[in-house]
Amino acid sequence: MQRTSSVEPMKTKAMNNRLKKDALEIISFAIKRSDPYEKTLETLKTLEISGKGKLVVFGIGKAAAPMAKAAEDLFGERISFGTVVTKYGHAKGFSFKNFEIIEAAHPVSDENSVLAAEKALAVAETLKEEDTCLVLLSGGGSALFEKSSIPFETQKDITKKLLSRGAAIEEINTVRRSVSLVKGGKFAEKVYPAKVITCALSDVLSNEKSAIASGITVPEPTDSEKIKAVFQKYLPEYGSLFSSLPKRESGRINSGGFFFVGDINSLCDAAEEKAKELGYSVINPSRSLTGEAREEAKKILSSVKPESGKHAYIFGGETTVTLKGNGLGGRNQEMALSAAIELSGRKNIVFASAGSDGTDGPTDAAGGIADGNTAEEIRKAGLDPKKELENNNSYYALMAADSLIVTGPTGTNVNDLSVVLTAGA
Repeated sequence: MQRTSSVEPMKTKAMNNRLKKDALEIISFAIKRSDPYEKTLETLKTLEISGKGKLVVFGIGKAAAPMAKAAEDLFGERISFGTVVTKYGHAKGFSFKNFEIIEAAHPVSDENSVLAAEKALAVAETLKEEDTCLVLLSGGGSALFEKSSIPFETQKDITKKLLSRGAAIEEINTVRRSVSLVKGGKFAEKVYPAKVITCALSDVLSNEKSAIASGITVPEPTDSEKIKAVFQKYLPEYGSLFSSLPKRESGRINSGGFFFVGDINSLCDAAEEKAKELGYSVINPSRSLTGEAREEAKKILSSVKPESGKHAYIFGGETTVTLKGNGLGGRNQEMALSAAIELSGRKNIVFASAGSDGTDGPTDAAGGIADGNTAEEIRKAGLDPKKELENNNSYYALMAADSLIVTGPTGTNVNDLSVVLTAGA
């Protein structure tokens, strides 16, 4: 009996380690498959771009570097002006002959975000009817590319409050468009009469064009009631600002088309493919995960029932975090910490969640991974998992259990991927 009781935990640990390895392999494969370079190149080859005028190219967002590289490799010296605007560290490993690189802050804009927008606007105003402006958009562009109609510090404060109060990305971008001089099609209006062509890597579950990087090339009439509702819900102290916003008057846009080069579907398709390759049956996959991060992790795990065989539950989407404490973390790490608490003591099950761009909140981690032993490992390090979750301190809690997922910048941005793996007897 003594021998049996000591062998059982070893078997459980070995199985959990196997499940963890597979979960990380699934996430890594899905992210690599979502690299936008090839799809951007493929799409660009189908475009009809006049050779008469200038070709200017703006890559804006966390995936701007590989998308711009595709444009440079195809068009080369035809590009008369090119700019890559991306998050700090996301242009690492890329070299360009025809592009200037500007790195800026995310998710809250900084001075380089404004510099990038000002430079782009200056170029846009010089374009003629025979010219073409190619815009390569990806998630993160809302913060990375900004020129606001309100004081810069006010704009930053509004963004911080929306993020900390649990606003969904669509709500955040609704406000961003209302106070911006480039969003909601305003940049494309500056490009007129030149033609503007958009290729987008979508980080928006609905693939709503006006929501990707806040739609700098997509016309959007002002929905004052929608904007008012967001201000009332999350920004009551800025009620007077909403009242003073000017009515939006749409200008002319010479659109040459809007093309998608990837989205949440490509990420989840790849994850499911890898899971099946590793011998898992994929059960009830979802590509519309939203809601409060810690609560969604609980819901996911409550739906996973003990079954024989190897099963994978794959979820794509983007949750939110309502900050109540002053800790450090991100939505994927918060899901993983919540999962660690829920999984405490359970065998043969692993939960992992990561941002496809390689960053999660203001941290160097992409997300986290947890099994039935993770909460206990956190306790052994002198931390209380539940207290750390309440303090939104998922980063340090998971770090204590060696349960962070760290990928570095990935070159893509198609929402988040959450994976649950089970191996029943």
